[in-house]
Amino acid sequence: MAPPEEQVKELLREAKQLISQLKAEDAAAPAKQALELSRDASDQVSTAEALRLLLLAQMERGDIKPEEALKQVKDEASKLKRSARDGRRAEAMMQFTQAAIHLAKVEPVKAVQLGAEAEAFFQREQDWPTLAEVLEVVAPAHLHRGDGKKAMDAANLILDVAQKMKAPEVEARAWTFVAAGRFMSKSEDAAEAARKALDLCRSGRHRAGEVQTLLELAKGQLTLQDSLSALASAREALKVARDAEIWPQAGRAVEAIVEAQLQAGNPQAALDEAQEQLSSLTPAASKAAAAMMSAVVVATAALKGADAGLERVKGYVEKLRADGNKRGEVQMLHKLATMSPYADYALNTAQAALKMAQHLGFALEEKALKRTLTELYVAKGKIDKAPNRREALLLLQDLARNLEKKDGDGFDDANQNLNGYWPALTQSDVDAAMQKVITMNPPVYLEFLKSHGANVDGKDAPTPAPADIQGLGLQNKLKTGPKPYLYVNFRVGGISYGPRYRCCDLPCAVVDQPGSAVGVLNLQDISDDWERELQYNPSILDCALQNGAAGIFTQLPPGA
Repeated sequence: MAPPEEQVKELLREAKQLISQLKAEDAAAPAKQALELSRDASDQVSTAEALRLLLLAQMERGDIKPEEALKQVKDEASKLKRSARDGRRAEAMMQFTQAAIHLAKVEPVKAVQLGAEAEAFFQREQDWPTLAEVLEVVAPAHLHRGDGKKAMDAANLILDVAQKMKAPEVEARAWTFVAAGRFMSKSEDAAEAARKALDLCRSGRHRAGEVQTLLELAKGQLTLQDSLSALASAREALKVARDAEIWPQAGRAVEAIVEAQLQAGNPQAALDEAQEQLSSLTPAASKAAAAMMSAVVVATAALKGADAGLERVKGYVEKLRADGNKRGEVQMLHKLATMSPYADYALNTAQAALKMAQHLGFALEEKALKRTLTELYVAKGKIDKAPNRREALLLLQDLARNLEKKDGDGFDDANQNLNGYWPALTQSDVDAAMQKVITMNPPVYLEFLKSHGANVDGKDAPTPAPADIQGLGLQNKLKTGPKPYLYVNFRVGGISYGPRYRCCDLPCAVVDQPGSAVGVLNLQDISDDWERELQYNPSILDCALQNGAAGIFTQLPPGA
């Protein structure tokens, strides 16, 4: 029989492998055994590592809520003997464990903060395998924040570590993060990164990684309006997911197939394909049911109208409830709330779904429902009841603190963290937070804001380099206005655009034609799929007018 420490290593290896294969629920048994052996041996580092794997598995199984998991980690961390030889390493491992749980709770800001502390320790120690694991929490956390550049920075570090370790599977996951970050940043070589990840996954027969990469590729191709390529990628992802019985990803693949078909103008094909996949599901594949039902709803609404889609949703809610599929029921109730034409009914439905999600510990669904409820309360003029308001106020305070310190990187990060939370803030909230700092030294703070792209005084502010838009004959004639501050300025001016009405992805002014502007408009991810199929979408029409504000961000360069 192997010594206890060797048993622990083998059990931890098994649990990690199951999680990497997207079968986290099966990792509970080996992780629990490793935890017991580690505690018996008073091995603080292995205890922290085993605890992380066990809690992630238990959350996936629904055995424990994320809040309870976080409490367990904090309790365990309080028992650490920091003076012991392994004390600092154990503390860093506990920080990593907390970061992973915050990511599972869809709290990317906290995940990044704790992950960065653990990352610094393991990088100093040159513990490459653990550093790679930490960065695999940090990179997706940045993606959740909408920061493609920092996600790519973390992914590139993973690549460096993977090459040191000679670990193709780690390298494959790193390239998937690189691809996601590049797609988010609208980089032209995003697809190339995804293909590198695919080659590595296929050569190593990493089916879960292959599915994940194909889905990222399909998502990116959809943003580029390459519907045929997206359809091919999504279908391939569906085939691999079905073969490997990775059912949640199979559901996501069907959603991507429908979106690609609709983008290509084939609503009937979208509906036929979604219905065929849904009808072929077995009870063992119940984790794909809600996503596939959602795909059918979207295709139905696009082909037959929103009312027909709404009737589908109502029927699916009852079916999922009868099947005992709680997560699916919450997801479909959310869909029902977003599609209802009646505000009060939508509000009550979303509230019921939120309570259910909180009771059952469904963190991702809870986050999405809070965002929807915030929009509903804001629309009804009851912003104080918005569930995201408290967090939005805290994030606004953080923005003001970084402004006061004139911390450029911190200010940009704080502004990024507010993405998605602006609807929960009022004009007076922004004024109270920002003006309190600005009045301490107006010239200094206004100059700081200008240097970060804000048009604080109605004059032209510094901007990035000219946009390189090929094929339009406008090279070196355009200057971009930074999108985050475009909407900050609207809010400062008294116009509060919610997420659905922030579609100016590349607001540009034509520098040699004062008052002229061009830009790229793109529906936000928060928009429901059926909204995307409206021929005259109100978001796009409104944003076409917003783009004219890009001119205030630019000035003719000296000597031009």
